[in-house]
Amino acid sequence: MTAPIRGFQRRRCVAQSAFLCLLAGAALALTGCLGFGNYKAPIATVLVHATEPSSQHPLVVVLPGIRGDAESLRDHGIAEAVHRSWPQADVMLTSATFAYYVHRNIVDRLDADIVEPARAQGYKEIWLAGASVGGMGVLFYEYAHPGAMKGLILMAPWLGDSDIHDEIRKAGGVRSWNPGPKPDHVDDDNYQREMWRVIKHWSDDPATAQRVWVIVGSDDKLIKSVRMLADTLPPSHYIEIPGHHAWETFVAAAERVSKEINR
Repeated sequence: MTAPIRGFQRRRCVAQSAFLCLLAGAALALTGCLGFGNYKAPIATVLVHATEPSSQHPLVVVLPGIRGDAESLRDHGIAEAVHRSWPQADVMLTSATFAYYVHRNIVDRLDADIVEPARAQGYKEIWLAGASVGGMGVLFYEYAHPGAMKGLILMAPWLGDSDIHDEIRKAGGVRSWNPGPKPDHVDDDNYQREMWRVIKHWSDDPATAQRVWVIVGSDDKLIKSVRMLADTLPPSHYIEIPGHHAWETFVAAAERVSKEINR
């Protein structure tokens, strides 16, 4: 990752980092099992080309949830959902697996394997989308490279544990919450606060918030924290539909978001 993220401390929790333990707990709560991957390898991708000609195709890069990879994203039909409303977009499905988060190189790998090559290939407009833990990856990238993406699409993002949520609620919500001074490095103790610092910035800068879209199911396990995030966005940029923390919900909502973006 870039310098702020690279500073994650390497404290261990039963031979794994505290960061892993926190994320593993979240993963088990959400899915009941874990998926990892090879953090040393480049992020594998599947490019699904636009279904309609355009002089300049935007690129939508999709990060999976904690058990997912590019093949599972293809099976879920997320690219087809985007194309039903945004046929001019190329959709890149990624195997940005849990391993890259555990080893703190998700931002570096996204840069080296996806964003920089896409820029070199001529893409001018890149959107970054992520589901669940993939939504956290989107926030990490925005933290390291604020404003670098044309837009962000968060699908029921994982936003930390109850302690940070309670702190924000006690402050009266994200708009009135004070995250405190920005640290020199992001580590096991403050990474959740720094995710919310990104969200706090959206409440302070409405122009930045116009780049962000959030989708979630009304029965999603993460609904309470996602609704806190929604307070920072234009009302039309928050889409809540019936459904659970599942790709069936994300795909249906993604089609609606794509339609709004492509108006």
